Amino acid sequence: MLVKNNRNTMRKGTILHIDQSVGLGFIQDENEQEIAFCLANLNGNINIGDLVEFKIELMAHGLKATNLRVLLLI
Repeated sequence: MLVKNNRNTMRKGTILHIDQSVGLGFIQDENEQEIAFCLANLNGNINIGDLVEFKIELMAHGLKATNLRVLLLI
């Protein structure tokens, strides 16, 4: 049985790197894949080491994380 990947599924990962000078950051997801995200699309502060939830979109230059949301650890 073939199961399609649900594009609306949120993924989780950790912020690895943030480069303010180029406006990009990188997340390492649960599968140890590195995915870029654009700092301009963030609604708040984000720091290296933060656990985030996000969606993935296929863009012209590869995969990009969108809809980032910092997860609070209790």
